[in-house]
Amino acid sequence: MESELDPDRIGRIGERQFEVLCERAGLYCNKSAVDVMGWDFIVEFPMVPAGQALPLDQRPTNAARVQLKSTLGRAGNRIRLSLSAIDRLAKDPRAALIVVFRLRADGELQSAYLVHLIGNELARVLRRLRLAEARKAHDINHTDISYDYEKVGVRFEPTPTGLLAALSASCGQNPGAYTIEKQRQLAELGYENGQFEAEALIQIEGPEHFSNLLLGLAPLKPHRLRVFDSRFGIRLPYQGTLFDDLEELRLTPPTLGNCEISIRGCGFGQAARFDGEMFIGPPMAEPHGPELLVRTPNFIVRLTPPALKFETVGLIDDMEHTLEEWAELLRALTLMATGRATLTIAGNDRIPSITFPVDQPITGPCLEELPLISEFVDGWLRLLTNAGLRSTARFKFDAFWESNEARMAVDILLKPKSEAHFEFQTLNIEESSPPPEGLYFNSTSFADTSITFSAKVFFEQTDDPEWRYRSTGFEALDVRPKVDDLEEYGMDQATAYDLKLIIDPRNITLAPRREAVGDPNTPARNK
Repeated sequence: MESELDPDRIGRIGERQFEVLCERAGLYCNKSAVDVMGWDFIVEFPMVPAGQALPLDQRPTNAARVQLKSTLGRAGNRIRLSLSAIDRLAKDPRAALIVVFRLRADGELQSAYLVHLIGNELARVLRRLRLAEARKAHDINHTDISYDYEKVGVRFEPTPTGLLAALSASCGQNPGAYTIEKQRQLAELGYENGQFEAEALIQIEGPEHFSNLLLGLAPLKPHRLRVFDSRFGIRLPYQGTLFDDLEELRLTPPTLGNCEISIRGCGFGQAARFDGEMFIGPPMAEPHGPELLVRTPNFIVRLTPPALKFETVGLIDDMEHTLEEWAELLRALTLMATGRATLTIAGNDRIPSITFPVDQPITGPCLEELPLISEFVDGWLRLLTNAGLRSTARFKFDAFWESNEARMAVDILLKPKSEAHFEFQTLNIEESSPPPEGLYFNSTSFADTSITFSAKVFFEQTDDPEWRYRSTGFEALDVRPKVDDLEEYGMDQATAYDLKLIIDPRNITLAPRREAVGDPNTPARNK
């Protein structure tokens, strides 16, 4: 009876068989001269023939690093490799493979398996290395890692065709994309639940403060902070400088998904609508029980069993929004300031639509001016729509205090009974003529938009000896993007509407503003 092959002889037989199969498969097999690199062979694929499919400068090169293990299979289906060898092999950006040849007792090839160090198998290597680091077991030359090649490997026929098919399936046809994905996995595997964990000592001032912390409404200010890099659930002390300047942080509560918030008044007026996100607060028994938080970029709504709380995010003077965003926010604040509005939260599959009365007037700055400003913003948006314009600039609330001329245009063109009016000492008309009609035209701007408009003006005589003619109303005629020649525009409008009396904007003087702050309705007089 022949003696069993010793391990060294088994290894040499496997290597020669592998080299022969590579040659017969048309692969280029390069053996490692130094046995500490983690791989036995670099197997390169032939390049696409010149002049076919791709130009010479774009032909990719494809290769794999292979660790070959040969076994008689007498000790089961497991092979063992040093962790240091697998460390080098697995981290190579190209395909890293373990090929297992199972031999018969006489040295003939019986079957072959391929273990691809990508995905779960790469994660297993990285986890073992992280665990060794956590245990300070840095001598990984004397640490083994084993593989059940029948369980985690892919079996292939130990023939040239079988080897070529197995290697090609592992390496793919796009080595560049493979390398990118391999580098991503090397960087991200094990961090699926986040990279950092922290331990901090914080001071809690009471149940309400604790609730605010958990809802992310109040900053968490740690007195002592320890940060860990957590990979595969194995924590190591963080050594970088990323958190050196951290003074506070905020928690993010569990989300319930997106929702829609609408605020309506008691009449037929336009509602305000916002997109938001819902969060669930901690199940606290005190002071008011669990909270539901609805957050939008402009405000938050806190729902507790006894009450609804509405709070804007930051000071209104510090906010910066587009015209459309200002319109929704100012309309909402105006409606709620009446104390007769309703707030509806809908559009979430996990919670039914709910409506609350907003019967407690809100508090805050500029509440008396909000209705006038909100009316102006809605009106200006309507004029822009009619003119085919859109405002996209972001600006602060202070811009509304400098919008008198634009607000006058909205008042003249859109209000059924405009509070703006013209007064003249005399008009170039016959005394016996019917009440005169004139044309007023002008250009005005607000934020990043400018318009030119015209309106018919109706006059009546008064008993005032100083100002004998006063306007009684307006009829909007035209609005368009700002024109280059305003005088020519005015003459064209007068001709189109057969109006003889033309009010030149250059001859108009705005009267001083009324005492009510923010009142846009300023009477106009001739010079």
